[in-house]
Amino acid sequence: MSYLPNTNVLGSIVRNVAKIYRRDFGELQHLQNSKKSINEFVQKSKSRVEFYIIDELKAKYSKNGYEFIPITNISKNDFETTSFPKNSFIINALEGEMNFTRGIPLFCITIAHIKEGIVQNSIVYNPISDEVFIGEKGISARYNNKRMSISNEVSADNAMISIDERLDLFNNNIDDIFLKYLNSVNSIRQMGAISLEVCMVSNGALNCFIGHNESKHSLIAALLILEESGGEINRLSFKGKSQKNYFIVSNQKIYDNLIKE
Repeated sequence: MSYLPNTNVLGSIVRNVAKIYRRDFGELQHLQNSKKSINEFVQKSKSRVEFYIIDELKAKYSKNGYEFIPITNISKNDFETTSFPKNSFIINALEGEMNFTRGIPLFCITIAHIKEGIVQNSIVYNPISDEVFIGEKGISARYNNKRMSISNEVSADNAMISIDERLDLFNNNIDDIFLKYLNSVNSIRQMGAISLEVCMVSNGALNCFIGHNESKHSLIAALLILEESGGEINRLSFKGKSQKNYFIVSNQKIYDNLIKE
């Protein structure tokens, strides 16, 4: 299955740099050092990956007027692509950092390619499982070279959802309708790697993801994949009042069921 040239470049970069994470992940599982030493080890690993990705992208695109922006340099209040340079690459070298630190193989590299203010293609890659999610604007979303489609599930009884680790289910500001829905679903997960979780919604493994608004800026790459899979992102709204801190990623019918009284 053929991809856009830029997509092939991104795929080659993440697979090459994955060798760093695979090696360091193995080392982490055997480290007997202090917590501080482990955290320093993780930061060095992340920095090496970020440097490699940016260096490779610069070698190919710097002459075309692109900017290369690590997600760590983006304000949590900035989410819309209009906030970024019109031609840029947004790089998250390590999403799911706590999982990586703890030796849990659920983390990813994400890269979004923005041209003329629009995300044209993106990649979300788990270097341990070698799972790759790709979105291409107006073309398709694919998981390991197979076309993806969001689940058609509408029943809460059969739904498996994932929630952002920032989401406090015991917060009094959460609406009763929201809590009622959460209590009715078949299974709730909290995985700690939100781009992967959104991609799992995109390929039907999960039925929806509920996230905290502060996490949105991390989802630039994953949301194109969601869009091309037929999914949507909505801000939760109950009784005509918008809940600014939360959003839901799902098919539209699940969202409608969640907010209805």
